[in-house]
Amino acid sequence: MILCLLFLNVTPRCDSLETALAQDCRIEALIELSRCFVAAAEYHRSMELLKSHERSFTKEADRARLMYETGSVCMFAGDIVKAHETYLRLLGTHAASDIANDAAERIYLFETARDDTTQLRRLINVVRLFETGQYRPAADSTKNLLKDRTRVGAYAYYYLALAYEAQGDLPLASGALEELNRVYQNHRVHEAVLLQADVYTALGKTKDAVEVLEDAIVRAPNTIYALKARQKLAALKFHSDK
Repeated sequence: MILCLLFLNVTPRCDSLETALAQDCRIEALIELSRCFVAAAEYHRSMELLKSHERSFTKEADRARLMYETGSVCMFAGDIVKAHETYLRLLGTHAASDIANDAAERIYLFETARDDTTQLRRLINVVRLFETGQYRPAADSTKNLLKDRTRVGAYAYYYLALAYEAQGDLPLASGALEELNRVYQNHRVHEAVLLQADVYTALGKTKDAVEVLEDAIVRAPNTIYALKARQKLAALKFHSDK
């Protein structure tokens, strides 16, 4: 029943997005339409859409995003093997792209949870809900994953924080991230550290944000995440000097 109601809600939006894409073929519009199909669990339509636009983009960044979206749809549809292969291919052909790091994170997630596919599939559903803008259901589904300590628990806390932030509840987002660091002290969800700094900054806790970013640089000095942390630190310093 819920899926039927969701289908009724997203179908007009998908139709509108299809019209917009036909008039102006941009990667952002393509991905938005793809995720509209994913929200309604119409994975075949999403895959057909992405495949039909494989030659529509010339910029490497756009081609990399298209490949990443293809891997994501495979993942949401339950074909983890094909998703893994797609992300690996992205790393091989678009290693210099920004989104290559996201593909590497997905591969690491698959490897981390390969012995617990049930929990992995539950987390993938959380990711699907979040990336299609269904933040409250995403948060609710994440809480179920956190009842027991699992291999995907660190990622579950991260997506719970993302869902809270998307709903504008920064204190709860901050709490989820602090709990992540308490329960999984050696986690490798690097984006969670950057998110925590953003949340602290939004809450006016600039000193805490600086400490988190400086610690991230020390822990992983030669990574893209350290570069992002340095950029955020520079931005904080710029605003504090005004």
